[in-house]
Amino acid sequence: MTSAKNSTIKKNDPRDLRLVTAGQGISMVGTAISDLAIPIMAVDLLGANSFDTGLLGAATTVGYLVFGLQAGVWIDRLPRRQFLLGADAVRAALLLAIPLLFALNLLTLPLLIAIQIGIGSASIFFNLAWPAYLPRLATGDVLLKLNARLALLGEVSGFLGPGIAGALIGLVKAPFALVADAFTFVVSYVSLAAIKTPEPPRAKHSGLTVTQELRDGLRAVWRRPTLRLITLEAINGNVAFSIMIGQSVIYQRLDLGFEPALIGAISSIGFAGGAIGSLLAPRALKRFGFGRLLFLVAVLSGCIEFLQPLAAFVPREFAFPLVATNFFLGGFLLLIYVVPATAFRQQVVPDRLLGRVMAVNRVATWGFGATFGFFIGGVIAEAASRPFALLVSATIQTIVPLLMFGLGSFRSIKSINEAVALDNMRHAR
Repeated sequence: MTSAKNSTIKKNDPRDLRLVTAGQGISMVGTAISDLAIPIMAVDLLGANSFDTGLLGAATTVGYLVFGLQAGVWIDRLPRRQFLLGADAVRAALLLAIPLLFALNLLTLPLLIAIQIGIGSASIFFNLAWPAYLPRLATGDVLLKLNARLALLGEVSGFLGPGIAGALIGLVKAPFALVADAFTFVVSYVSLAAIKTPEPPRAKHSGLTVTQELRDGLRAVWRRPTLRLITLEAINGNVAFSIMIGQSVIYQRLDLGFEPALIGAISSIGFAGGAIGSLLAPRALKRFGFGRLLFLVAVLSGCIEFLQPLAAFVPREFAFPLVATNFFLGGFLLLIYVVPATAFRQQVVPDRLLGRVMAVNRVATWGFGATFGFFIGGVIAEAASRPFALLVSATIQTIVPLLMFGLGSFRSIKSINEAVALDNMRHAR
Protein backbone atom coordinates (compact mmCIF):
# COMPACT_ATOMS: atom_id res chain seq x y z
CA MET A 1 0.00 0.00 0.00
CA THR A 2 2.79 2.41 0.90
CA SER A 3 4.65 1.79 -2.35
CA ALA A 4 1.43 2.42 -4.32
CA LYS A 5 0.97 5.75 -2.63
CA ASN A 6 4.61 6.62 -3.20
CA SER A 7 4.24 6.00 -6.91
CA THR A 8 1.47 8.64 -7.18
CA ILE A 9 3.67 11.43 -5.81
CA LYS A 10 4.74 13.70 -8.64
CA LYS A 11 8.29 15.02 -8.43
CA ASN A 12 10.24 17.58 -10.46
CA ASP A 13 7.57 20.27 -9.88
CA PRO A 14 9.09 23.47 -11.41
CA ARG A 15 7.37 25.71 -8.84
CA ASP A 16 8.78 23.79 -5.89
CA LEU A 17 12.23 23.65 -7.44
CA ARG A 18 12.15 27.42 -7.91
CA LEU A 19 11.19 27.85 -4.25
CA VAL A 20 14.09 25.63 -3.20
CA THR A 21 16.49 27.52 -5.40
CA ALA A 22 15.40 31.01 -4.33
CA GLY A 23 15.04 30.29 -0.62
CA GLN A 24 18.34 28.49 -0.24
CA GLY A 25 20.21 30.95 -2.44
CA ILE A 26 19.19 33.82 -0.15
CA SER A 27 19.95 31.78 2.97
CA MET A 28 23.42 30.95 1.66
CA VAL A 29 24.23 34.66 1.33
CA GLY A 30 23.41 35.08 5.00
CA THR A 31 25.54 32.12 6.01
CA ALA A 32 28.50 33.58 4.11
CA ILE A 33 28.04 36.83 6.05
CA SER A 34 28.15 35.00 9.38
CA ASP A 35 31.11 32.86 8.37
CA LEU A 36 33.17 36.05 8.11
CA ALA A 37 31.49 38.25 10.73
CA ILE A 38 31.67 35.79 13.65
CA PRO A 39 35.46 35.08 13.59
CA ILE A 40 36.28 38.75 12.93
CA MET A 41 34.06 39.71 15.87
CA ALA A 42 35.83 37.15 18.04
CA VAL A 43 39.30 38.47 17.10
CA ASP A 44 38.60 42.21 17.01
CA LEU A 45 36.04 42.63 19.79
CA LEU A 46 36.54 39.67 22.13
CA GLY A 47 40.33 39.19 21.93
CA ALA A 48 40.33 35.65 20.53
CA ASN A 49 43.68 33.94 19.84
CA SER A 50 44.45 31.04 17.48
CA PHE A 51 43.29 28.40 19.93
CA ASP A 52 40.06 30.33 20.54
CA THR A 53 39.29 30.57 16.82
CA GLY A 54 39.91 26.84 16.57
CA LEU A 55 37.38 26.26 19.37
CA LEU A 56 34.92 28.59 17.66
CA GLY A 57 35.20 26.55 14.48
CA ALA A 58 34.89 23.26 16.38
CA ALA A 59 31.71 24.57 18.03
CA THR A 60 29.97 24.44 14.65
CA THR A 61 30.61 20.71 14.19
CA VAL A 62 30.99 19.13 17.64
CA GLY A 63 27.25 18.40 17.79
CA TYR A 64 27.75 15.70 15.17
CA LEU A 65 29.67 13.70 17.75
CA VAL A 66 26.90 14.11 20.34
CA PHE A 67 23.73 13.29 18.42
CA GLY A 68 24.58 13.16 14.71
CA LEU A 69 23.96 9.42 14.30
CA GLN A 70 20.68 9.49 16.22
CA ALA A 71 19.57 12.46 14.12
CA GLY A 72 19.93 10.32 11.00
CA VAL A 73 17.54 7.73 12.44
CA TRP A 74 14.97 10.39 13.34
CA ILE A 75 15.24 11.91 9.86
CA ASP A 76 14.50 8.52 8.28
CA ARG A 77 11.55 7.95 10.63
CA LEU A 78 9.81 11.33 10.33
CA PRO A 79 8.96 13.82 7.55
CA ARG A 80 12.24 15.43 6.58
CA ARG A 81 10.91 18.91 5.88
CA GLN A 82 9.96 19.44 9.53
CA PHE A 83 13.65 19.20 10.49
CA LEU A 84 14.53 21.82 7.88
CA LEU A 85 11.88 24.21 9.18
CA GLY A 86 12.86 23.70 12.81
CA ALA A 87 16.54 24.29 12.06
CA ASP A 88 15.82 27.57 10.25
CA ALA A 89 13.72 28.86 13.15
CA VAL A 90 16.34 28.01 15.79
CA ARG A 91 19.22 29.51 13.80
CA ALA A 92 17.36 32.77 13.20
CA ALA A 93 16.61 33.14 16.93
CA LEU A 94 20.18 32.38 18.06
CA LEU A 95 21.74 34.75 15.53
CA LEU A 96 19.49 37.58 16.72
CA ALA A 97 20.63 36.89 20.29
CA ILE A 98 24.25 37.83 19.46
CA PRO A 99 23.71 41.54 18.59
CA LEU A 100 21.25 41.82 21.48
CA LEU A 101 23.81 40.50 23.97
CA PHE A 102 26.48 42.76 22.46
CA ALA A 103 24.24 45.81 22.77
CA LEU A 104 23.63 44.93 26.44
CA ASN A 105 27.41 44.49 26.97
CA LEU A 106 26.84 40.85 27.95
CA LEU A 107 28.57 39.10 25.05
CA THR A 108 31.71 37.15 25.99
CA LEU A 109 33.86 34.71 24.04
CA PRO A 110 32.62 31.63 26.00
CA LEU A 111 29.03 32.74 25.45
CA LEU A 112 29.67 33.27 21.72
CA ILE A 113 31.13 29.76 21.51
CA ALA A 114 28.06 28.38 23.32
CA ILE A 115 25.73 30.14 20.89
CA GLN A 116 27.80 28.84 18.01
CA ILE A 117 27.31 25.31 19.36
CA GLY A 118 23.55 25.90 19.27
CA ILE A 119 23.64 27.29 15.72
CA GLY A 120 25.90 24.44 14.64
CA SER A 121 23.60 21.85 16.23
CA ALA A 122 20.56 23.24 14.40
CA SER A 123 22.60 23.25 11.19
CA ILE A 124 23.41 19.58 11.74
CA PHE A 125 19.74 18.65 11.45
CA PHE A 126 19.39 20.84 8.36
CA ASN A 127 22.54 19.49 6.71
CA LEU A 128 21.50 15.88 7.31
CA ALA A 129 17.89 16.29 6.26
CA TRP A 130 18.60 18.49 3.22
CA PRO A 131 20.37 16.00 0.87
CA ALA A 132 17.94 13.30 2.03
CA TYR A 133 14.96 15.58 1.27
CA LEU A 134 15.99 16.69 -2.24
CA PRO A 135 15.45 13.24 -3.86
CA ARG A 136 11.83 13.57 -2.69
CA LEU A 137 11.47 16.65 -4.88
CA ALA A 138 13.53 15.66 -7.92
CA THR A 139 14.79 12.55 -9.71
CA GLY A 140 17.39 11.52 -12.29
CA ASP A 141 18.99 14.26 -14.36
CA VAL A 142 16.76 16.87 -12.72
CA LEU A 143 18.25 15.94 -9.34
CA LEU A 144 21.81 16.17 -10.71
CA LYS A 145 21.06 19.58 -12.23
CA LEU A 146 19.39 20.72 -9.00
CA ASN A 147 22.49 19.74 -7.03
CA ALA A 148 24.70 21.60 -9.51
CA ARG A 149 22.41 24.66 -9.41
CA LEU A 150 22.40 24.74 -5.61
CA ALA A 151 26.16 24.32 -5.56
CA LEU A 152 26.46 27.22 -8.00
CA LEU A 153 24.16 29.33 -5.82
CA GLY A 154 26.25 28.46 -2.79
CA GLU A 155 29.34 29.76 -4.52
CA VAL A 156 27.66 32.88 -5.90
CA SER A 157 26.21 33.56 -2.44
CA GLY A 158 29.63 33.00 -0.95
CA PHE A 159 31.05 35.45 -3.45
CA LEU A 160 28.51 38.11 -2.49
CA GLY A 161 28.31 37.38 1.24
CA PRO A 162 31.85 38.28 2.38
CA GLY A 163 31.75 41.55 0.47
CA ILE A 164 28.42 42.40 2.07
CA ALA A 165 29.79 41.31 5.44
CA GLY A 166 32.89 43.47 5.07
CA ALA A 167 30.75 46.49 4.20
CA LEU A 168 28.31 45.82 7.05
CA ILE A 169 31.13 45.36 9.57
CA GLY A 170 32.54 48.71 8.48
CA LEU A 171 29.15 50.35 8.95
CA VAL A 172 27.56 48.72 11.99
CA LYS A 173 30.17 46.41 13.61
CA ALA A 174 30.28 42.64 13.21
CA PRO A 175 27.55 41.62 15.72
CA PHE A 176 24.88 43.69 13.98
CA ALA A 177 25.82 42.27 10.58
CA LEU A 178 24.36 38.97 11.82
CA VAL A 179 20.83 40.42 11.68
CA ALA A 180 21.05 40.01 7.90
CA ASP A 181 21.79 36.30 8.26
CA ALA A 182 18.88 35.84 10.68
CA PHE A 183 16.56 37.41 8.11
CA THR A 184 17.75 35.01 5.39
CA PHE A 185 16.86 32.02 7.58
CA VAL A 186 13.34 33.44 7.85
CA VAL A 187 13.21 33.59 4.04
CA SER A 188 14.40 29.98 3.86
CA TYR A 189 11.69 28.93 6.34
CA VAL A 190 8.93 30.62 4.32
CA SER A 191 10.10 29.12 1.02
CA LEU A 192 10.27 25.60 2.44
CA ALA A 193 6.86 25.94 4.09
CA ALA A 194 5.37 26.88 0.68
CA ILE A 195 6.50 23.66 -1.07
CA LYS A 196 3.52 21.60 -2.22
CA THR A 197 5.16 18.30 -3.23
CA PRO A 198 4.17 15.86 -0.46
CA GLU A 199 6.64 13.55 1.16
CA PRO A 200 6.02 9.80 1.01
CA PRO A 201 3.77 8.48 3.79
CA ARG A 202 5.66 7.49 6.90
CA ALA A 203 6.75 3.89 6.65
CA LYS A 204 5.48 1.50 9.26
CA HIS A 205 7.89 1.36 12.17
CA SER A 206 10.30 -1.51 11.70
CA GLY A 207 10.42 -2.36 15.38
CA LEU A 208 14.19 -2.00 15.35
CA THR A 209 15.94 -0.03 18.05
CA VAL A 210 17.90 3.14 17.29
CA THR A 211 21.12 1.15 17.61
CA GLN A 212 19.91 -1.47 15.13
CA GLU A 213 18.85 1.17 12.63
CA LEU A 214 22.18 2.92 12.98
CA ARG A 215 23.90 -0.36 12.26
CA ASP A 216 21.98 -0.54 8.97
CA GLY A 217 23.27 2.92 8.07
CA LEU A 218 26.85 1.99 8.90
CA ARG A 219 26.61 -1.20 6.84
CA ALA A 220 25.18 0.73 3.89
CA VAL A 221 28.35 2.84 3.84
CA TRP A 222 30.93 0.22 4.67
CA ARG A 223 29.74 -2.50 2.26
CA ARG A 224 29.84 -0.17 -0.76
CA PRO A 225 33.54 0.15 -1.67
CA THR A 226 33.32 3.38 -3.66
CA LEU A 227 31.07 5.06 -1.11
CA ARG A 228 33.40 3.89 1.66
CA LEU A 229 36.47 5.27 -0.12
CA ILE A 230 34.86 8.65 -0.79
CA THR A 231 33.76 8.83 2.85
CA LEU A 232 37.28 8.09 4.13
CA GLU A 233 38.78 10.75 1.86
CA ALA A 234 36.09 13.19 3.02
CA ILE A 235 37.24 12.62 6.62
CA ASN A 236 40.81 13.43 5.61
CA GLY A 237 39.71 16.40 3.52
CA ASN A 238 37.70 17.88 6.37
CA VAL A 239 40.58 17.51 8.81
CA ALA A 240 42.83 19.41 6.41
CA PHE A 241 40.20 21.96 5.40
CA SER A 242 39.24 22.73 9.01
CA ILE A 243 42.84 23.28 10.05
CA MET A 244 43.07 25.78 7.21
CA ILE A 245 39.72 27.53 7.60
CA GLY A 246 40.01 27.70 11.39
CA GLN A 247 43.28 29.64 11.13
CA SER A 248 42.79 31.49 7.86
CA VAL A 249 40.95 34.60 9.09
CA ILE A 250 43.21 35.21 12.09
CA TYR A 251 46.29 34.46 9.93
CA GLN A 252 45.23 36.99 7.31
CA ARG A 253 44.22 39.53 9.98
CA LEU A 254 47.26 39.32 12.27
CA ASP A 255 50.12 37.75 10.29
CA LEU A 256 49.45 39.38 6.92
CA GLY A 257 47.77 42.54 8.24
CA PHE A 258 44.75 42.36 5.93
CA GLU A 259 41.74 44.55 6.73
CA PRO A 260 38.26 42.91 7.09
CA ALA A 261 37.19 44.18 3.67
CA LEU A 262 40.25 42.55 2.05
CA ILE A 263 39.63 39.30 3.92
CA GLY A 264 36.06 39.40 2.67
CA ALA A 265 37.29 39.99 -0.89
CA ILE A 266 39.56 36.94 -0.66
CA SER A 267 36.68 34.79 0.54
CA SER A 268 34.54 36.11 -2.31
CA ILE A 269 37.27 35.22 -4.80
CA GLY A 270 37.21 31.65 -3.47
CA PHE A 271 33.48 31.42 -3.98
CA ALA A 272 33.84 32.85 -7.49
CA GLY A 273 36.15 29.95 -8.25
CA GLY A 274 33.59 27.58 -6.78
CA ALA A 275 30.84 29.05 -8.94
CA ILE A 276 32.87 28.35 -12.07
CA GLY A 277 33.70 24.88 -10.75
CA SER A 278 30.05 24.01 -10.17
CA LEU A 279 29.20 25.08 -13.73
CA LEU A 280 32.01 23.01 -15.22
CA ALA A 281 31.60 19.94 -12.98
CA PRO A 282 29.21 18.01 -15.29
CA ARG A 283 31.47 18.71 -18.29
CA ALA A 284 34.59 17.73 -16.34
CA LEU A 285 32.87 14.50 -15.29
CA LYS A 286 32.27 13.58 -18.93
CA ARG A 287 35.79 14.58 -19.95
CA PHE A 288 37.79 12.75 -17.28
CA GLY A 289 35.43 10.12 -15.90
CA PHE A 290 34.20 9.79 -12.33
CA GLY A 291 37.17 8.04 -10.70
CA ARG A 292 39.95 9.89 -12.45
CA LEU A 293 38.29 13.27 -11.88
CA LEU A 294 37.96 12.80 -8.12
CA PHE A 295 41.56 11.54 -7.89
CA LEU A 296 43.05 14.46 -9.81
CA VAL A 297 40.97 17.12 -8.06
CA ALA A 298 41.68 15.80 -4.55
CA VAL A 299 45.46 15.82 -5.09
CA LEU A 300 45.54 19.17 -6.89
CA SER A 301 43.46 20.74 -4.11
CA GLY A 302 46.20 19.88 -1.64
CA CYS A 303 48.93 21.31 -3.85
CA ILE A 304 47.06 24.61 -4.15
CA GLU A 305 46.83 24.95 -0.35
CA PHE A 306 50.59 25.56 -0.08
CA LEU A 307 50.10 29.03 -1.59
CA GLN A 308 48.48 30.57 1.50
CA PRO A 309 51.24 29.82 4.05
CA LEU A 310 53.82 30.82 1.42
CA ALA A 311 52.37 34.35 1.61
CA ALA A 312 53.99 34.78 5.05
CA PHE A 313 57.48 34.41 3.54
CA VAL A 314 57.30 36.66 0.49
CA PRO A 315 57.36 40.47 0.12
CA ARG A 316 54.08 42.02 1.29
CA GLU A 317 52.96 43.02 -2.21
CA PHE A 318 52.86 39.34 -3.23
CA ALA A 319 50.86 38.16 -0.22
CA PHE A 320 47.42 39.08 -1.52
CA PRO A 321 47.87 37.53 -5.00
CA LEU A 322 49.09 34.26 -3.46
CA VAL A 323 46.22 33.97 -0.98
CA ALA A 324 43.66 35.05 -3.57
CA THR A 325 44.95 32.44 -6.05
CA ASN A 326 44.83 29.80 -3.31
CA PHE A 327 41.19 30.58 -2.56
CA PHE A 328 40.10 30.89 -6.21
CA LEU A 329 41.63 27.59 -7.34
CA GLY A 330 40.70 25.87 -4.09
CA GLY A 331 37.04 26.86 -4.50
CA PHE A 332 37.08 25.85 -8.16
CA LEU A 333 38.48 22.38 -7.46
CA LEU A 334 36.28 21.80 -4.41
CA LEU A 335 33.06 22.19 -6.40
CA ILE A 336 34.38 20.12 -9.30
CA TYR A 337 34.70 17.35 -6.69
CA VAL A 338 31.57 17.93 -4.59
CA VAL A 339 28.95 17.96 -7.36
CA PRO A 340 29.57 14.43 -8.72
CA ALA A 341 30.39 12.99 -5.28
CA THR A 342 27.08 14.27 -3.86
CA ALA A 343 25.06 13.00 -6.81
CA PHE A 344 26.71 9.57 -6.48
CA ARG A 345 25.90 9.36 -2.77
CA GLN A 346 22.26 10.32 -3.32
CA GLN A 347 21.80 7.74 -6.08
CA VAL A 348 23.63 4.77 -4.59
CA VAL A 349 21.74 4.78 -1.27
CA PRO A 350 18.05 3.73 -1.04
CA ASP A 351 15.69 6.49 0.17
CA ARG A 352 14.79 4.60 3.34
CA LEU A 353 18.46 4.68 4.42
CA LEU A 354 19.50 8.07 3.10
CA GLY A 355 19.04 9.96 6.37
CA ARG A 356 21.15 7.45 8.28
CA VAL A 357 23.83 7.29 5.61
CA MET A 358 24.05 11.10 5.56
CA ALA A 359 24.34 10.99 9.37
CA VAL A 360 27.17 8.45 9.22
CA ASN A 361 28.89 10.52 6.56
CA ARG A 362 28.50 13.82 8.42
CA VAL A 363 29.47 12.42 11.82
CA ALA A 364 32.60 10.90 10.31
CA THR A 365 33.57 13.84 8.11
CA TRP A 366 32.31 16.86 10.07
CA GLY A 367 31.80 15.47 13.57
CA PHE A 368 35.19 13.81 13.74
CA GLY A 369 37.12 15.21 10.78
CA ALA A 370 36.20 18.90 11.02
CA THR A 371 36.04 19.09 14.83
CA PHE A 372 39.44 17.45 15.13
CA GLY A 373 40.83 19.68 12.38
CA PHE A 374 39.62 22.89 14.02
CA PHE A 375 40.98 21.79 17.41
CA ILE A 376 44.35 20.47 16.27
CA GLY A 377 44.81 23.47 14.00
CA GLY A 378 44.47 25.77 17.01
CA VAL A 379 46.89 23.65 19.01
CA ILE A 380 49.51 23.59 16.22
CA ALA A 381 49.17 27.32 15.56
CA GLU A 382 49.64 28.20 19.24
CA ALA A 383 52.52 25.73 19.73
CA ALA A 384 54.37 26.58 16.49
CA SER A 385 52.82 29.23 14.23
CA ARG A 386 49.83 29.82 12.02
CA PRO A 387 51.83 29.41 8.78
CA PHE A 388 53.10 26.05 10.05
CA ALA A 389 49.53 24.91 10.79
CA LEU A 390 48.56 25.84 7.23
CA LEU A 391 51.52 23.86 5.88
CA VAL A 392 50.37 20.80 7.85
CA SER A 393 46.89 21.19 6.33
CA ALA A 394 48.25 21.35 2.77
CA THR A 395 50.51 18.33 3.30
CA ILE A 396 47.68 16.17 4.62
CA GLN A 397 45.38 17.13 1.76
CA THR A 398 48.01 16.30 -0.85
CA ILE A 399 49.54 13.04 0.34
CA VAL A 400 46.54 11.09 1.70
CA PRO A 401 44.32 11.18 -1.44
CA LEU A 402 47.39 10.44 -3.56
CA LEU A 403 47.71 7.16 -1.67
CA MET A 404 43.99 6.38 -1.30
CA PHE A 405 42.80 7.10 -4.84
CA GLY A 406 46.07 6.22 -6.55
CA LEU A 407 45.82 2.57 -5.58
CA GLY A 408 43.34 0.01 -6.88
CA SER A 409 40.82 0.38 -9.69
CA PHE A 410 39.01 3.52 -8.50
CA ARG A 411 40.44 5.72 -11.25
CA SER A 412 38.98 3.45 -13.96
CA ILE A 413 35.34 4.15 -12.99
CA LYS A 414 33.96 6.20 -15.87
CA SER A 415 30.56 7.49 -14.74
CA ILE A 416 28.27 7.92 -11.74
CA ASN A 417 25.96 5.21 -13.08
CA GLU A 418 28.89 2.81 -13.35
CA ALA A 419 29.97 3.64 -9.81
CA VAL A 420 26.42 3.07 -8.53
CA ALA A 421 26.11 -0.25 -10.38
CA LEU A 422 29.49 -1.50 -9.09
CA ASP A 423 28.72 -0.58 -5.49
CA ASN A 424 25.25 -2.13 -5.60
CA MET A 425 26.67 -5.32 -7.12
CA ARG A 426 29.37 -5.58 -4.45
CA HIS A 427 26.90 -4.72 -1.69
CA ALA A 428 24.56 -7.52 -2.82
CA ARG A 429 27.28 -10.18 -2.46
